Amino acid sequence: MKFEVQKTPTFSLSQTLECGQVFRFRAEGDATVIFAGEHRAEARDKGEYYLFECDDEAFFKKYLDFDTNYDIIQLKVQDKGLVSAAVEFGKGIHILRQLPEETVFSFLISQNNHIPRIKGIIERICAALGRDMGGYHAFPEVEALADADEKFFASVGAGYRAPYLKRTAEALLKEDFAEWQKLPTEELRARLTALHGVGRKVADCVLLFGFNRFDVFPVDTWIRKVFAPYYGDMPAEKLSGTLVGKYGELSGFVQQWLFYYKREEKNSAKA
Repeated sequence: MKFEVQKTPTFSLSQTLECGQVFRFRAEGDATVIFAGEHRAEARDKGEYYLFECDDEAFFKKYLDFDTNYDIIQLKVQDKGLVSAAVEFGKGIHILRQLPEETVFSFLISQNNHIPRIKGIIERICAALGRDMGGYHAFPEVEALADADEKFFASVGAGYRAPYLKRTAEALLKEDFAEWQKLPTEELRARLTALHGVGRKVADCVLLFGFNRFDVFPVDTWIRKVFAPYYGDMPAEKLSGTLVGKYGELSGFVQQWLFYYKREEKNSAKA
């Protein structure tokens, strides 16, 4: 099925996919191919609009978060300074509505890793354990991940993360993400950090990208650099709490704009 999305100042497909929140996408000819769970979409830039061809229109419209009014959010966080500059730079970013289980494993793999390698590890896991959808593989179900052993995860390049993936998959066999969705953010974070290998930063990424909790502010190297002039070498967890106190229910949006702004600023300097 096909559908069109008119271009607006607050939606850029490239910024949304390339801001570090997701890893299963790639360029194929004139198309950007997106995989999410068992679904697949091809997106093409047609000038004034994007043309999507996919297996489930409703899924991808929700996944790309077209129901959120980003104009209003961007107006609310303007500060005539750093945040305003970051919003202007990355104003096309949408926070994707990703599947929680896929997000957990993706961000476990992302620890101390770079994006091309993360994407490669995830694709090798999908190819080996994911359901064959005809031309591509779905992201594996938790049962398939739990059945694999640590040697398998090591063989696809997961390195020291191999036991994290194995033990987390086994733990999640007993859990129900539908029930987790009902939990308040602090309690949900505690469930996530109880998983093997999941620290505060990974948990906050999963909360933001997998559960769409916007009252979180993941702190990594880039965010620390952004706020070092203001807060010095404040510990990451304390900095995260301070920033949530400042930005409240819009913290997750601000975090993505600032993260993307600072990272791309560094990349531009390298070029």
